[in-house]
Amino acid sequence: GIIGRLGSLLGQHNVNIASMQVGRRIMRGDAVMVLSVDDPIPESLLDDITSIDGIREAHTVSL
Repeated sequence: GIIGRLGSLLGQHNVNIASMQVGRRIMRGDAVMVLSVDDPIPESLLDDITSIDGIREAHTVSL
């Protein structure tokens, strides 16, 4: 599924996922995924993430 495709893509770019939260309101409905990663995501990788079928938007936030 989408989680596996995203995890594989991040792994190919040596991005370590520190934590992941996924939730949705209804079965088979739209979901929200929030990841915490160890290093910043480059813009080019963000473009690759949004090209995954089923992902509508991807944003980075630095805290």
